[in-house]
Amino acid sequence: MRRRLLSMMFLFVLVSGAVARLQLGVQGMPGVRIRSRSVADYLASQRILLSNFCRLDYEGARLQATGWNRFKPFTSLRANPGFERVVVVTRFDIESVEQPSAAVRVNYKAVGYYDFNDGYIPALANDMVIFRTQEQNDDLVIAEISPASPHVSPRTALEWVTARMNDTDTTEVERAHLKDAITELSKLVPKAKAAQ
Repeated sequence: MRRRLLSMMFLFVLVSGAVARLQLGVQGMPGVRIRSRSVADYLASQRILLSNFCRLDYEGARLQATGWNRFKPFTSLRANPGFERVVVVTRFDIESVEQPSAAVRVNYKAVGYYDFNDGYIPALANDMVIFRTQEQNDDLVIAEISPASPHVSPRTALEWVTARMNDTDTTEVERAHLKDAITELSKLVPKAKAAQ
């Protein structure tokens, strides 16, 4: 009887320790650290983080010279990742997950791409980006984006290519690409109605 009691007490201590470790944030899954928060809180924080980042990206902050400063609260990346093209999108959806994971997918409804070498290419397709998150100083931040291309609204893309068209450093080849892009993107941006 005494052995059985000691075995049960040992098992109780072992299970209690494991539960306490999970609740205090000791590695729940590889690459995911949950400190003093529930899994639901972690997943909600991750979703809010990605939503804020994707909204700024959609509005074109990554295409502005000083725009990366607006992303600094959301990422551990020191600088705007380099990119060869800009993806023009009409919406984004953050995939729902039930278990904590450092990698989260964001799906975009792409309507076109502006490639720095080939110009604008219309396309109706889905585009997916994988964001890797991590905890840093008790805050959840984005540590990696793959692929790193900006994903912007048609209106933002039109404003961006128009500004590039008016830049004195733009070459004639680039101007031809930009002119085509302006024509295509203008079809995607609703015209403002005149006041009556």
